[in-house]
Amino acid sequence: MQLILWQALFYILGAAGLFAIGGLPLRTYMLIRNAKTFVRPARQIGILLTASLVAAVLASHFLLQLAKCLLGYHCSANAAGGWINAGFIGAIYLFFEIVALACRWFGSRHVAA
Repeated sequence: MQLILWQALFYILGAAGLFAIGGLPLRTYMLIRNAKTFVRPARQIGILLTASLVAAVLASHFLLQLAKCLLGYHCSANAAGGWINAGFIGAIYLFFEIVALACRWFGSRHVAA
């Protein structure tokens, strides 16, 4: 049962990683475009841009490894090597989304009822 859960985790993170390749720049753009709802827009935009750049730099190594696997080069003993690299990209994207959620949560204007 534990093996099945580990495999499911890698496949879910791998699918998120494949989405994140195009989703990270688009999500960053959408968050910055909606920055007018923040209390301190310049500060929140700086945090979002920094988080986006850090995520892109961290994911670049895994993206190159994933590209090698997709182009047919040897990347591991079996097909799991590509999914593992995509899973690491997915984990990095998940942390970016957590930072973006924290920025939106702590930086938004709260109206007292």
